[in-house]
Amino acid sequence: MKALCLVLAVGVCAGTATAGAPPHRATDEAREVAFLIGEGTADSLATASLLTHLIDSGDADKKPDSTVLIERAVALAPRRPELLWLLLRDCELSRCAEEKAIAARLHSADPDNGLASLPALGASRAGPASETTRLLAEMGAAKYVTLYWNTLNVSMFDALTHGRKSKPATALTYAADDRLSHVAGVLAAVDIPPFKPILAVCAADQFAESGRREACESLMARLDASDSIIAQSLSVSVQQKWWPAGSAEFKALQKKTLQQHYLVEASGRARGAQVDADAIMRVDAMRRLATEEEVGKAMLTAFREPLERPADWEGAAPGGQ
Repeated sequence: MKALCLVLAVGVCAGTATAGAPPHRATDEAREVAFLIGEGTADSLATASLLTHLIDSGDADKKPDSTVLIERAVALAPRRPELLWLLLRDCELSRCAEEKAIAARLHSADPDNGLASLPALGASRAGPASETTRLLAEMGAAKYVTLYWNTLNVSMFDALTHGRKSKPATALTYAADDRLSHVAGVLAAVDIPPFKPILAVCAADQFAESGRREACESLMARLDASDSIIAQSLSVSVQQKWWPAGSAEFKALQKKTLQQHYLVEASGRARGAQVDADAIMRVDAMRRLATEEEVGKAMLTAFREPLERPADWEGAAPGGQ
């Protein structure tokens, strides 16, 4: 599946067009956003808010306001934490003044999730090191750190599935694989940037700060158990930099990285004419399973592939390893 490539590579994959699919047109995103706004549901408005970022910036005067759209979605479903997460990300991107208030709303809706502390963690780098350490420890002490990956993939996929509605299909919506590829791509672009400060504040050269290593270790444990491979991969990447290349710890983390890449590649491989059926199978797994890792394993089981990386597996491992 095309969408799976960008989770670890953080890029958009080229894929084989579905037979009979309409060509992609510059107006496709704008047409789809207009349709979703007209639907007027929380999920359609949230999806429209994300897709506005794909509309040609040359039409800025005609481009719907992503903030207005996600605010409307949240107003319809104010206790859905995944929508509050999208609102928080939109606020951060637009540098709005309500970031702290939105983070507090997310924490209220999902108090066990450490995600609400993430924007403050990024901002803390401009202040005392002790505040950064406190926020890292706060996230590490949370019950979990979830990005609502499966939930948002499903809700956006469903919003882009028109069924028998009169709206003509575009290249975004014609086939199930196209829909899921767009959804996963947009969500990866939303989810990855706020985690980048962790690479700096949990680098080994920061461990001279009192309590920093312990706080980072706790946070890495939460990320390692996260619902998304994005967060899990970040945890491994950060920890690898703590150890010498030949150490037992580094080798164990390297093995985990290879397993993650195997899971993504083997569970997302394109199976020719089966790509749309496989995309629907993946979304169905997302509806019933809590994590992206569980979904990948479900796909491997369906493909009759081993759950663990075979010793002779040669995938696109990071750094050619």
